[in-house]
Amino acid sequence: MKKTAFLSLVILFSIQVLAQQNFDTLRIRPQKITDNIYMLKGAGGNIGVLVGKEGTLMVDDQFAPLSNKINGAIKTIDPGEIRFLINTHIHGDHSGGNENFKRMDATIVAHDQVRERMMKESVNPISKKVTPPRDKDAWPVVTFGDRMSFHLNDEDVELIHLSPGHTDGDVLVHFVKANVFHTGDTFTRGGYPFVDLTTGGSFTGYLTSLDKTLSLLDDNSKVIPGHGELATKADVKIFRDKLVDIRDQVAAALKKGKKVEDIPAMGITDKYDVDWGKNGFVKGKDFVVLVAENLKAEMPVKPVKK
Repeated sequence: MKKTAFLSLVILFSIQVLAQQNFDTLRIRPQKITDNIYMLKGAGGNIGVLVGKEGTLMVDDQFAPLSNKINGAIKTIDPGEIRFLINTHIHGDHSGGNENFKRMDATIVAHDQVRERMMKESVNPISKKVTPPRDKDAWPVVTFGDRMSFHLNDEDVELIHLSPGHTDGDVLVHFVKANVFHTGDTFTRGGYPFVDLTTGGSFTGYLTSLDKTLSLLDDNSKVIPGHGELATKADVKIFRDKLVDIRDQVAAALKKGKKVEDIPAMGITDKYDVDWGKNGFVKGKDFVVLVAENLKAEMPVKPVKK
């Protein structure tokens, strides 16, 4: 098994362990972005919330044990019912509360691939352990392929499927009138990004998704990242440019004949480890291996001379 595939499994296991910790003392903190859009922080991915007389729309729901706290925090903003729950992707730190919110009568919405993956069992290629499908109440009941729109509380909400990057079911949520975006984990703050190969992710696709997101942002846009503090277009561009710098250095090394296993010793990520190496599950030396393997797989095969 390639090192990057193994790393994906380790990170997913770490997320599962985090989901089982005691959250009794954790506080869910709403942060006001506009008059009717909020970001909620707790454990796991950031939650976006649109409130109003026509009901509440939320984006992502963190871990199952936090559902009552999340619901309570939302009710302090607006007492209306939660009508819609959008999953930006499949991971349990963003969709772990699906079952609970479904039982609170929320309609779960996601990309087609999210439902497909939740409905099927998966097999750990190392331990061969079989993980059963998610409970049926966790499955999205409304899915889409490319785009979908909501018109709620005087807001237009666009759901845009991005290139397979973090996963193959990544969705960008755009609150059009408010100029607010929720990126899920296609943009995060504080660490190297996680490209989940086990759910169809790709580093090249991750960059493509960032470029797509940047094309939709302007200098006044407010960005809810998958993890970390509220951001701007400038923050997304800095993040993207760092990844491009890493990619270009890795690509140059491969073209000079370096092997994938040689890349970590080159110090390509040393200058980014100061900020990114302290946080998150992904370390710089592991990240460059992922980038190298992705680029190596995309290189054209030289014809064999006869």
